[in-house]
Amino acid sequence: MTLEASLLAWIGLSLQEVEPGLLALVADVSGRLQVAEDGILLFVFPPALRRRLLALSGRRRLQARLQVVLRLAARLIRLSFGLVLVLVTTLVVVILPVLLIVRLFTSDDGDDVGLALLQGLAQVPVTILDLLVCGIWAPAREGSSSVTLQQLWRLLWDLPGEGADPVSLGFLSAVFSILFGDGDPNARLEPLRWRRIAAFLRLHGGVVIAEDLAPLLDLPDCPCDPDRRRDLADAAMLPVLLRFDGRPEVSEDGDLIYGFPSLPASAAGVDGPVPPLRERAFRFSRAGVGQRVAYGLAVGALLVLSPWLLAITPAWRPPVAWLARFAIGYALVLLLLPLARLPLQHWRNRAIAARNLRRQAWAQAARHADPQLKRRRAAARCLGATEAGRPEPRLVYDSGRDLLEQTIDDLGPGTRPTA
Repeated sequence: MTLEASLLAWIGLSLQEVEPGLLALVADVSGRLQVAEDGILLFVFPPALRRRLLALSGRRRLQARLQVVLRLAARLIRLSFGLVLVLVTTLVVVILPVLLIVRLFTSDDGDDVGLALLQGLAQVPVTILDLLVCGIWAPAREGSSSVTLQQLWRLLWDLPGEGADPVSLGFLSAVFSILFGDGDPNARLEPLRWRRIAAFLRLHGGVVIAEDLAPLLDLPDCPCDPDRRRDLADAAMLPVLLRFDGRPEVSEDGDLIYGFPSLPASAAGVDGPVPPLRERAFRFSRAGVGQRVAYGLAVGALLVLSPWLLAITPAWRPPVAWLARFAIGYALVLLLLPLARLPLQHWRNRAIAARNLRRQAWAQAARHADPQLKRRRAAARCLGATEAGRPEPRLVYDSGRDLLEQTIDDLGPGTRPTA
């Protein structure tokens, strides 16, 4: 495996960050260095690099195992909210009829009514499980009228991408999704931004103007004045220059053109702005309609039945009273937390939509080019063609070969060393 420092810079890392790390990595795994005629360093790594690194240090092995433990802990925490909801709802629904039966049996005329309630109580656990795991629609799709143990395990435990249906959520993880959402959909926006910038630079031969790169940057509202647009776009190019080791150049007409000689240049010739970077909006939850209905039924059952359970609990049964109080508090949390997320989600999505509209406006302004913008693009295209026309550098040194052997090979056929 051969890597060049500028290739890693292409994915969004600066050369100052890449080269020291690669040198240390080559030293750790007994890799090789190659030097081209123009001074570019090539790093050659042995196969099975990850296994070598894991075997190199006990600390790395410990970190790898710790990551597995942390992933398992995060999974258990995610499932615990739904598990508590299932257990508490089942306990409340089962204990409440038991207490009612006890009170009926202790009364004078409650023997027949208590016996009927006791017979119906046997069906309560199955009904609760059917509602809470959304087994109403899933088993019917498979031609079954009840929830089997295998179906119950899949509906409760499977997380996205781990079950038979990768796009579905199990009920336990759906509870967490309704409570807290599904995370930031733009968590990887910055790496994506730098990859697209690097790809755009390579596609344009490593030479661009600021307006063509503006739809990938975070800029203020696009003004109507072309000179103002140029000034704003030029001011936003500094982070790009620092990350990709670029430098501004001045054309014959006094326009700023940005060159990135450290990036591997491809043949220039592509013209026009880059498509705008788009952020995805937050959505409330990935839970399905059936799972949301089951969630609402469970929370509603706790809010209705738990106060009743607390009212009829005898004084000599304090654990039941504690359960009822916990069920009331937990149900309020399950109800209020998703409602509190709605205005926050609306505010976030408004900000995302505004940023997307700004980038779209910059892209439209760049597509409707005025004569000044066309002149700057032509100057950048000429400079990019010059950069792309440079010959491929030839290797002049390889740390994996003897220096004398490389010197003899470089002489080539038909040449003779002079004395």
